Amino acid sequence: MALVTATAALPVQRAAVRSSNIQTSSPMRLTVRGRRVVALLALLPIVVAFFLMSTRAAQADQSGPSTAVIKVEAGQSLWDVAVAIAPNEDPRSTIWTIKALNGLETSEVQAGQALVVPAS
Repeated sequence: MALVTATAALPVQRAAVRSSNIQTSSPMRLTVRGRRVVALLALLPIVVAFFLMSTRAAQADQSGPSTAVIKVEAGQSLWDVAVAIAPNEDPRSTIWTIKALNGLETSEVQAGQALVVPAS
């Protein structure tokens, strides 16, 4: 007598094979959100540069021109004050500066009046 054994045929599993027609040089496509992110990243250095320049300008403005306070003596005019504080400059421009610093509408000053003048 012959011995017969039965074997069931098992299904053969094959490894998943990717198709070989994938394009390796396909262009990258950005979504709308991705484009916005790229644009913001490109603008970031510009915004930072403007911020740094504005803070440096604000620091320069804080130092401003130096001033001093003087008292007008008896018989002294604004012209005399201008010549005394800036002898090498045109007195008219110095008078204009003194009037602007003190909010004066005219060139009349009184003895004992305190004036803010530009310091050299």
